[in-house]
This record gives sequence, C-alpha cells and structure tokens, in this order.
Amino acid sequence: MIKRRNIDSAPSSLRAFCLMWISLLVVAGLAWRAADLAAKEKKPERQVTGLVSDEADNPIVGATITLTDLTTGKKTASYTSAEGKYQFSGLEFTRDYEVQATSKGVASQVRRISTIDPRNKITLNLQIPPPKESQ
Repeated sequence: MIKRRNIDSAPSSLRAFCLMWISLLVVAGLAWRAADLAAKEKKPERQVTGLVSDEADNPIVGATITLTDLTTGKKTASYTSAEGKYQFSGLEFTRDYEVQATSKGVASQVRRISTIDPRNKITLNLQIPPPKESQ
C-alpha cells in the first residue's frame, strides 16, 4: 500500500523540489501556449478581384486570367465566371504581381499590383479589345 504524505509535513528539501518541478511545468506550459499562438498568427494577405469586359462593357465569360508573381516568375491561371468576374486570394504583401486577361487570342493590358499599394483588397477591372481584322 502506498503511503500518502501531505506536502506540508514533508522535509523542506522535498517541498522545494516539488515546488521547483511544479513551477517548471507551469513555465513550460506557458511557453508552449505562446509558441502555439504565434504559429497560428496569420500573415497579412491580399486579394485581387475584378471584371473582364469588352469595349462595350459586356462581361466576357471564360476569359483566362493570368497572375504572375514577379519575384518567382510563377504564373497562376484562372477563368472568369458567368458574370465575367475573377478572384485571386492569398497574395503576399511583400511581392509584386502582374495580371492580364486573354480571350480568343486577344489580351488586355497588363496591370500591376505593387508592394507600395497598402490595400488588402484590390479591384482590377480588365478590358479586352475586339480582335483585329485581318486584311
């Protein structure tokens, strides 16, 4: 049978040892919690949305939108919705990007998203000119 001792009746060295371990566990738990919270802290992200239209402001469905990360050169493509809208999320504030739309072999102007721009939600509407007629 195990004898239980009241910590108050234990020798002072044992009491100090137990208090030291309890303190160590509390400090370790607090440090772990702080590290866990820091890991969960999100980096600020930005989002770019817009509408792709023709010269008459009619939305273009299924246009290809290309987002280029100017730091890495990585290209990400998306397509416009039935309303001609597009969206890219999770973009880093520390990087510059370029956005361009293409449809039926014709491209819009290239638009740039700069690190200087402080907005986290950017709207870039793109217009695709009509195809040039071949002669």
